[in-house]
Amino acid sequence: MRCPRLALLQVAAGCLVLMALPAWAQTPADAVFVVTALDVAPGQAAGGLAVLKPYRDAARKQAGNLGADLLQEGGWANRFMIFETWRDRASYEANEKAAALAGLRDKLKPISPAPIDRRDYKTVSVGAAKTAAGAVLMLAHCDVVPPFLDKTLAALKEVAEAARKSEGNLRFDVVQTAGEPRSHTTLYGAWQSRKAFDEFQGTNEARRFRDTLGPFLGSPLDDRLYAVVD
Repeated sequence: MRCPRLALLQVAAGCLVLMALPAWAQTPADAVFVVTALDVAPGQAAGGLAVLKPYRDAARKQAGNLGADLLQEGGWANRFMIFETWRDRASYEANEKAAALAGLRDKLKPISPAPIDRRDYKTVSVGAAKTAAGAVLMLAHCDVVPPFLDKTLAALKEVAEAARKSEGNLRFDVVQTAGEPRSHTTLYGAWQSRKAFDEFQGTNEARRFRDTLGPFLGSPLDDRLYAVVD
């Protein structure tokens, strides 16, 4: 499990524009979330983007897609994440068989040191979402010892509600592995700026969450910051 220190992102200058995303605001209870993690070889970031953008665009056009974000890690231009939301398992499974995903895997092989890591999740706590130019995205992977799963889920729901009420927050989703092990969860948050993200990290609610989660962790909390790729 990789767990580097969070790298400082350069936030785009200019007027902040907020847009509501009604599809995410009304995410069905049986929605399927997909997180894809991948690296390309150093020096191949541009090639990676050239392959990943067409897949993201194709996924957004697939029946049942409620969102597909392409993320690039701050300070690591060759590291990417894709966060997808599908209306139900049928639409998710249809995309898994679609030519766009098969093409993505094939085109990444010459420039990537390892296959993509692609996993599906179910809802734990998902709220309304907005987007903004220059937003800072956080994606965190959380693995806990199974006997503490119920307490972990309760803590995750509590911190998600607190995050959504924090100044500058745009979204905060918590999703859980659909299969085994069920003790793996992913947190996906967005803030208007790095400043807004840092301020939330210093709140009593965020500190209490980390204090609660610490004894339950089976591996270090892997949290990183990203920028959305247009």
